[in-house]
Amino acid sequence: MIRKQTALVTPWIFPALLLVGGLGLGLVRVEADVVTTVGGESLQGTVTFREGDALEMVNASGEKERISLADLASLDLAFDGPPWLIGGSGVLTANGSFLSRPVIKMDGKVVTFAEQEDSLLLTRQHTAALFFQPLRSRDAEALRFNREGIFLRGGDFMGGAVVGLEEGRVTMDSLLLGRKSFSVQTEAIAVILRAPVAVEQEGWSLFLTDGSRLRSREIALTESGVLLNESPYRNHQIMKVELRGIRREGGQPILDMFRERWMSLEPESPLAAAALGENVPMAELVEALAAIGEERAKQEAARNAAKADWIRSQQIVSRLKAMAARGAANVGRMQGQVQDKVRRVEQDQKMALQAAEDIATKIETVEKAKMRVEEMKQGLASLPREDADRRRGWEQKVRDAERQKQNAERAVHQARAIQRRHETRIKSGQRLVDMAEARVIKAREQKEQEDLAHRKAEERLGSAKESYDRTSADLREIVEESRRMEFLVQQRRTREEK
Repeated sequence: MIRKQTALVTPWIFPALLLVGGLGLGLVRVEADVVTTVGGESLQGTVTFREGDALEMVNASGEKERISLADLASLDLAFDGPPWLIGGSGVLTANGSFLSRPVIKMDGKVVTFAEQEDSLLLTRQHTAALFFQPLRSRDAEALRFNREGIFLRGGDFMGGAVVGLEEGRVTMDSLLLGRKSFSVQTEAIAVILRAPVAVEQEGWSLFLTDGSRLRSREIALTESGVLLNESPYRNHQIMKVELRGIRREGGQPILDMFRERWMSLEPESPLAAAALGENVPMAELVEALAAIGEERAKQEAARNAAKADWIRSQQIVSRLKAMAARGAANVGRMQGQVQDKVRRVEQDQKMALQAAEDIATKIETVEKAKMRVEEMKQGLASLPREDADRRRGWEQKVRDAERQKQNAERAVHQARAIQRRHETRIKSGQRLVDMAEARVIKAREQKEQEDLAHRKAEERLGSAKESYDRTSADLREIVEESRRMEFLVQQRRTREEK
């Protein structure tokens, strides 16, 4: 029987330290309304809201006192019931408000609540996160607002662009997995869109009976209650009956509030003992303590494994980052080589064009030299054979013209040889350019693969860090539970010895 009870208790304790309904923030039950002024004065009695941003306090003797909004530091309204708890599910806005009400739809523009009011228009731009289920303290340890994505029930975070929420399923586009959707009832715990902005700046916090914590830089007091007129509120009326308290303060970060939820239990009451009952025999307490010790050892091993995985992931990211950097440098170097080869080809093309122009000029010179030879021959033929002296002069002119023609033809041959040499260099240079460009393409493909591997490794590193944070949070909870149980066992032993 003891083993059976212990086996039923311990699995419930450690993986799911849930506090259904919300989280305590220190607004305890009070018998009368309490007003604290900015000067530190505390007044008790019955508060009535008045027009003109003022409260009216009637004390036990019937005396009335008017407190202006400028003098108000805090207001705690009397209520009959348990301490105020922040809602376990709802919407966190960009200004730090937490609206404890169910969301039925979210598209690219607005967030729609089950009970939508005209005075509350929450745009997606002013939304930080959606919480579908109460967070466990280990979830609060692992949750981060630095990336958009979905926090899953198993503790994993899937980064990506959140498309929207409709019919109980939230949809996102993942870089690696494509479009995925998750049930908000069984799979998704929260949707993260962005981090809240300047939550700690001084303003007003309104604590509502439904577990909402509203934040606003300015508020107005009316006879009915409080009027909010800053985004996402538009003349939004909070009735007095809805209020538990008002604070002029810097807002407490939402994750700190979630981390504190399990502390709303009695500080020295172990969860295992609460599950077993107040009159549990000593033997069962000892066995529960042993089971907690075994679970602690398992969680220490899980934490150490997660830490080793995190360190290994850091090393992999560093190595892949260096490889990606070398790949980028390699692509840049190869692109520079291609540009050099292209410049050489362009230079050879210019030289080949100049050679072609030079050939055309030299061919004209050859044609002129041929015409000159013909002219000299005709002049020689026109002279009588008897005029030997003049014929010798013209024969010399013919020989000179022939020599000039031969020189011109030789120059044409040389120019054509130069042109062929440049054309050959153009062809070989173009082949080198093509080969270099092919190498650049391969290097780019390799770089893309290395960049993708680096991104995946960074995502894996983020998951490893979240796993380490989660297992560390689990271990802290178990260590605290072990301490409480040891204290309880020691108390029981001391009492039994007496």
